[in-house]
Amino acid sequence: MNTNTTTAPSPSALKPLLAATACALLGLLLLRPVAPDEQPPATRAAAPARRDPSSTPTSSPADTRRPERVTATPPSTGAEVPVAGDGPAGDHAVQRLMDSSSPADLPRALEKHLVALASRIWKAEFTGAGRQEWPAYFSHRQLRAAYRNVRIQAGIARSAPDHRVAVRLVWAGTDPAGQNEDGRTAQMLFTRHNNAWRPHR
Repeated sequence: MNTNTTTAPSPSALKPLLAATACALLGLLLLRPVAPDEQPPATRAAAPARRDPSSTPTSSPADTRRPERVTATPPSTGAEVPVAGDGPAGDHAVQRLMDSSSPADLPRALEKHLVALASRIWKAEFTGAGRQEWPAYFSHRQLRAAYRNVRIQAGIARSAPDHRVAVRLVWAGTDPAGQNEDGRTAQMLFTRHNNAWRPHR
């Protein structure tokens, strides 16, 4: 007959064991790293607010009626360039600003030819005079109200995709309401057909 019997520990012996276990669990809980999401609101660092691209203010339809004016500070010298309200006296400075805006990639003679051609077409666009020289370009485009004293302040020509050339102009003129404006921008595209440059929209 086996006389070995297992005796259950007395309640007094369990108390120290339970206390030690509770202390160990409490220590583990205190030493456990806290995830950022579990931190109380008072200890979380405020995240910088991100700007929603869709919330960026857009220009109203009234803002798009007038083309943007060229900037008044050239990137090379940082000196102030006369643009608006200076009349023909400021045209040379505007031309320097446009020349420095992008590297030239066309022969100088070709660039001058295309700028002169675009200037004539642009004047016909706003004054109505000479439109018969480019009937395909002006077909079905009526002249609403003619500008007066249209002057091309400056212009450059640069290569564009699909074997085209983009001519950028800065121009001035008196609108139908009699207001004098300068520093207005425009762009025209040209392609070459049978040794001749033709404008297209």
